[in-house]
Amino acid sequence: MAAEKTLMIKNTDSGILTIRLSDILNCINDGERYYWTILWIDAMGDPNGFYVLEFDEEINKSPDGYILDWEELIKLSRHPNQILDLLVIGDQEKSNLHRYSSDEEMNNKCKYVLELVDSSYWLVSIKDESTIGKIKSELPGVTEYLV
Repeated sequence: MAAEKTLMIKNTDSGILTIRLSDILNCINDGERYYWTILWIDAMGDPNGFYVLEFDEEINKSPDGYILDWEELIKLSRHPNQILDLLVIGDQEKSNLHRYSSDEEMNNKCKYVLELVDSSYWLVSIKDESTIGKIKSELPGVTEYLV
């Protein structure tokens, strides 16, 4: 497994972040081979038919987040709701999908850590060189982030 790298994606148009979760997921070739969990979400709208405040609370207060498969994650990423903050982790080991005491531990354990911060930028920690390369070549505003 490749060493984990954290990328910052901060491409804005008139101060609005243009990169969405769906753009990042499109760079992952084998997402269906992983387990996925949303650990934190702050959104406006109606994601997946849930009233957003109830959905937020269900996820944010749960001990292990909200587990979903690749297709559900893709569906959520394409929903027209506005996501303000988001933390999604993915790994082939389901036991790695839980809340961590530190970001460092989470980044070291999980193959994918996708974090939207205040709808301003993404921090994306990945242990897959091909996905890192694809993100760097296909998405604007990508820089390496020193953790």
